[in-house]
Amino acid sequence: MEKKITKVRIGIDYIVSLVLLLGGAACFAVSSTGMMILGGTLLLAGIIVFFILKSGYRLEGEDGVFRKEEHFFPDTRFDVIYSEISAGRMISSFQDEDKAIVVRLDLYRNKVSGKVFGHLFKYVPYDYVEKVPLTLLQ
Repeated sequence: MEKKITKVRIGIDYIVSLVLLLGGAACFAVSSTGMMILGGTLLLAGIIVFFILKSGYRLEGEDGVFRKEEHFFPDTRFDVIYSEISAGRMISSFQDEDKAIVVRLDLYRNKVSGKVFGHLFKYVPYDYVEKVPLTLLQ
């Protein structure tokens, strides 16, 4: 069964928006023209950030909010990573490499429950193709 991944707002998203809105309101309250322009800009940025910023992920059928980590590897490590992830085992060491990035591993972690889900992709020109669907890792 394929799990659906949706982006959701978490506490830090609300805090960032609130800080921008309060900072904008404080600057707007000052009678200086420059501060009013800055305040209006901060208010507008706070409103835009509130509607756009979503940094958490919710997985269908799972409780809690997950954080996403992306790891990139060269093609030479694909077979090892593929066998570990498809078997549901956590890879012991993640050493991201900058050269010949062809393999992408997305990890979704929940700090409260301690669950980790992995999603493996391989690069074909202009796109990453799914090789292992979202899998619970142990």
